[in-house]
Amino acid sequence: MKLRIILAATASLVTLPALAAAAAPVNAAVHDSIRQAFCPQPKSEGTAPTPAPVAPPNAVEPARVFDNLYFVGDRSTSAWALTTSEGIILIDAGFHHNVEGTIIGGMRKLGLKPEDVKYVIVSHGHNDHFGGANLLQKTYKSRIVMSEADWEHMVTWPQRGSPAPFPDRDVVVKDGDVIRLGDQSVRMVVTPGHTPGTLSPIFEVRDGSRRHFVGYWGGDGAGHLDPAGLRTYAAAVDRFINLDPRVDVPLSNHVVADGALLKLPLLAARKAGEPHPFVTGNAEFRAWAGVLKSCAEAFLPAK
Repeated sequence: MKLRIILAATASLVTLPALAAAAAPVNAAVHDSIRQAFCPQPKSEGTAPTPAPVAPPNAVEPARVFDNLYFVGDRSTSAWALTTSEGIILIDAGFHHNVEGTIIGGMRKLGLKPEDVKYVIVSHGHNDHFGGANLLQKTYKSRIVMSEADWEHMVTWPQRGSPAPFPDRDVVVKDGDVIRLGDQSVRMVVTPGHTPGTLSPIFEVRDGSRRHFVGYWGGDGAGHLDPAGLRTYAAAVDRFINLDPRVDVPLSNHVVADGALLKLPLLAARKAGEPHPFVTGNAEFRAWAGVLKSCAEAFLPAK
């Protein structure tokens, strides 16, 4: 497949300083969430360990976030349904134990048909993201998309929790390939680091007459990597944020990384003409990814 970049109409003109100031607290909270989840945590000496917080209920109400993009994840892992004129592209498939209740159930609740899922793009080969792929492949004949490196990585990396059945090897993509379905194209960007072949797609979303571009970072944490892997991760971030200056929507497959749980209530309360809480602008997209990079580099040994 050859890369084809679709030229878009001018994105939202909502760039006034007042709107940036209104978004600043949310952006700061998202950055703090990333640091708490993925940066090294300071070790306290001579004090009692902090009790583990009580985990909140895992369910999250599914939601239409853009005209053609729907959140169907939970508080653990995210999944996103991208609708097109010829079916649905699902981005990530969650754990195998929640694909029916969370992803399929969420789609049905939003009026989407799981049998319309033509492609499942799995960001990387860990079972909190490929776990539901086997069921979608077997039940709905969905095509499963992964990079070459992560088709291999998937079957060798120890799974978290109860093991998920592997999907049959299917669509293999490389950096720069495009998945096309109807009126939608999704650019595949290979961003090695979290796994050897993590995929971080770039694609267009619509908000009425406005068009925006999502930069979907496919692998958040880096604390498990050796120094060479940490540097690879950081370099992948640098490359990713410079690929397309139109990207103004940062998303990921964990809500602790993209602040989806902070933004969904704001979206639900949004009035006509107000800015979209998921649209941050390219400068904030770059700053957001920079926090992910800084967390990775924080694990490097001191020189």
